[in-house]
Amino acid sequence: MTSTSQYPNLTTKWPQALDLAGSNMPCRLEGEVGDLIVKGEIPSAIDGTFYRVMCDPFVPPDPNNVAIDGDGNISAFRIRKGRVDMKVKYIETERYKLERRAGKALFGLYRNPFTHHPCVRAAVDSTANTNLVYWAGHLLALKEVALPYAVDPDTLETKGYDPFGQVKAKTFSAHPKVDPYTNELVVFGYEAKGLATTDIVIYAVDQDGKVHDEQWIKSPWCAFIHDCVITPSWIVLVLWPFEANIARMKAGKHHWAWDYNLPVTFIAVPRRATTSLPSGWKPGEYRVYSWRNCMPIHTAGAWETDDGKLYFESSRVHDNAFPFFPPDDGRMPAKDAKADFVRWEIDLTQPSGTKIPDPLVVLDVPSEFPRIDERFMTHEHEFVFLNVFIPDKSDGSANIFHGLNGLAMHSHKTGETKWFYAGDDSLVQEPVFIPRSKDAAEGDGWVLAMVERRGEGRNDLVILDTREFERPIAFVQLPMHVKAQIHGNWVEASGLPEWKSLVREIPEVKISNKGALEPLE
Repeated sequence: MTSTSQYPNLTTKWPQALDLAGSNMPCRLEGEVGDLIVKGEIPSAIDGTFYRVMCDPFVPPDPNNVAIDGDGNISAFRIRKGRVDMKVKYIETERYKLERRAGKALFGLYRNPFTHHPCVRAAVDSTANTNLVYWAGHLLALKEVALPYAVDPDTLETKGYDPFGQVKAKTFSAHPKVDPYTNELVVFGYEAKGLATTDIVIYAVDQDGKVHDEQWIKSPWCAFIHDCVITPSWIVLVLWPFEANIARMKAGKHHWAWDYNLPVTFIAVPRRATTSLPSGWKPGEYRVYSWRNCMPIHTAGAWETDDGKLYFESSRVHDNAFPFFPPDDGRMPAKDAKADFVRWEIDLTQPSGTKIPDPLVVLDVPSEFPRIDERFMTHEHEFVFLNVFIPDKSDGSANIFHGLNGLAMHSHKTGETKWFYAGDDSLVQEPVFIPRSKDAAEGDGWVLAMVERRGEGRNDLVILDTREFERPIAFVQLPMHVKAQIHGNWVEASGLPEWKSLVREIPEVKISNKGALEPLE
C-alpha cells in the first residue's frame, strides 16, 4: 500500500494543521444513510432527533485562521422504533456560499474583517458552526459572532438569517438557555453593537418567537462571553480573560488575546424588571463579580436561594484553553495546566467588584461539556453528565480537548460518580440526556453521545442507560468518520411539527406477480 508521505513533493492548497489532519480531516460531506447498523437494542421510548454541528471547512481556510472558524455542517440522527437514519448537510451561510462559489477562502482571521477580501466585508461573517437549538419552529444554527440562521429540522435546508428580527443587535449567543418552567428562550449577545464594543443585549423569546424583556448593559471590557447560566430571577454571564481591540485587528492579528492580568468575571443581571431584588439593589442595576485568572469553558446548571446566594457549576481550566489566541507577549499555556469541574457561589447581597470565594471542586479530573436533565434547568439539580479524561485509562494524552476518553455521571446527593470508558484509541464527545418519560424522575433516562474510533477511522453513537451507566445498551455504527461536534442537542419527536424521515422514503410497493414462480408439480 502506498502512502502520501512517500511523495513529499506533492503540494496542496490545504494548510497543514492539527485540526485538518488525521482523525480531524475535513469531511466535506453531504448525504443520507438509512437504517444504520445497531449493536444492542435501542429502547422504543427513544423517539426524536439528535442534532449536532461540526466545524468543517469546505474550502481551504486562511492558513493563519483558527480551528473554531470552519463551516457549520449538521449531522442529524433520527431515532424511532429502534432504528436510526442519518443526514449530513452544510448550513448555507452567506460565507459558505460565497467561498464555495469562489472555490477559495475569502474570509481571513476569525472575527477580523480587516483580514477579509474587500468584496465580502459587507457579508454576514458567520459559519453557524457552534450549536443547534430548536425553538419557535426553527432549528437555530448558532455562532456568537452573528444572529442565527434558521434551518428546516427535517430537510436541513437553510431557510434564512435572523428568523426573529425584532432586536437591533448584531450578535446572539451560541448558548441561549431554555427555561422549562416559563417556556422562554433566554438570550444574550455581546459585542452587540459592533466589533469590539462593550455592549451586551439580554432578552427572552417566547414559544411563538416574540421577544420581550429586552435590556442593554455594558461589559467591563470587551470580553469573550461564551456561556451563561439562568435561575428563575437571574442570568449570569461568564466573561473569559480574553480581550479584543481594534488596533490589534487592524495590524492583521487575532480578534482575541488572553490576558493573564484579567480575572474570570461574572455579571449578574435580573432577568426582568419585575424581579424581586435583594437588599441594596436598585432597579436597572447589574453587578460584576470576579475570581482569579482561569477559564470556565462551559456551564451546567444554576439555582438561587432565599438568602441572596446564587450557585452554578462549570468546567474550569486553570490557564488559557485556547492557545491559538495567545496573549500579546506570545506566552503559551502550561502543558500540565490543571482542569476540573467546580461549583461557584455568588453572594448577590455583596456590592459590584466583590471577589467571590474559591469554588468547590466537584470532580478533580479534566472535565468538559457538562449537561444536566434540562427539564430542571433553573432549579437545583442532583445529576450532571460530563465528558471526562479518565486518568487510569490514559493513552498518554491528557489534553482537555484531545484526551476526553470517557463520560461521567455524578450525583450531588450521594457523591457517587459513575464512569463510562469509550474504549482504547477512542474519544467521546458532548453527551445529551433523554428522559425515560415526560414525568420520569430527574436523571432517569438515557445518555447519548458520539464516539470517535480513531484506529478504525469512523464513529459510533453510544447509548447508556442511567440505571446502569457503565454498560452501554447500544452502539449505532456510522460507516464513515465525521468531525467532532462543537455542540449538539436532542429534540423529542413530540416537539417537532410532524415526524418525517430524514432520508428519501421508498414509496409503497405493490407486488405485480410478474416474478412469481410456477407452481411445483
